[in-house]
Amino acid sequence: MKLLITGGCGFLGSNLASFALSQGIDLIVFDNLSRKGATDNLHWLSSLGNFEFVHGDIRNKNDVTRLITKYMPDSCFHLAGQVAMTTSIDNPCMDFEINVGGTLNL
Repeated sequence: MKLLITGGCGFLGSNLASFALSQGIDLIVFDNLSRKGATDNLHWLSSLGNFEFVHGDIRNKNDVTRLITKYMPDSCFHLAGQVAMTTSIDNPCMDFEINVGGTLNL
């Protein structure tokens, strides 16, 4: 089984990815590495096993289309999202683009 995790370098995504690797699942992690700690999580995951990492943005329909076309995952956990309340208040348009637009792209 090929599993895609969008937002796979965030807190939830990286822990789910760690579990998937421990189960021998063929894993694809998609993330734009924009959040603090995402790069550290990517390095940590790399120490746990082999997987495909795709650097891309859920807001970019071309990134998402290339991802799905190339890897054809059997399952997807869509965890890419903007979760900070302060960011939602300061920049609601970006929040909408990521959380709603990104979901529509997927």
